[in-house]
Amino acid sequence: MEKKPKVFMVCGISGSGKTAFSKKLELSGVPRISMDEELWPDFYVLGNLISDEHKDFLYRQATDRIFAKIRNFCAEGRACSVDMPFCKVAQRDIFRAHVENCGGEPVLIWINTDLPVLKRRLAEREGKNGPNNLPVSEEEIEMFWRGFQRPVDEEHIEIDGTADFDLDEILKMI
Repeated sequence: MEKKPKVFMVCGISGSGKTAFSKKLELSGVPRISMDEELWPDFYVLGNLISDEHKDFLYRQATDRIFAKIRNFCAEGRACSVDMPFCKVAQRDIFRAHVENCGGEPVLIWINTDLPVLKRRLAEREGKNGPNNLPVSEEEIEMFWRGFQRPVDEEHIEIDGTADFDLDEILKMI
């Protein structure tokens, strides 16, 4: 039986360490796909200048680009990681189905980080700019915290987002 390429769905709240983890995977040869980087040129740079409807349109376009990249990596038989919050079970289910339809194996990795650490990390972004340093207010992070659907009843690998990542140990679990 042919081995399916793994698609690592790296999920967690803003500031949890998704990008740090995905970049470590990238250094080990697993290409990274980032929702923030897909959205950055239009969605975040234009910010309040565009309507919510247009933001929804841009988000759908970014999602389509991510799906296309997943499809291409799977067609090549290559693993990849998708760095995005995956904050709702329904969204994770849609991505899992897409990965499976592309012939890949979805692997959900949850970076579990407590609220005080999230707040500290996001406060450290103050004054920084760029897709991997998006500013998030304390009000927004608390809203994200309350709304995030943790992957309790889903097959997943949970990583402590408050500790340094031991990529070798994590790769053994995958």
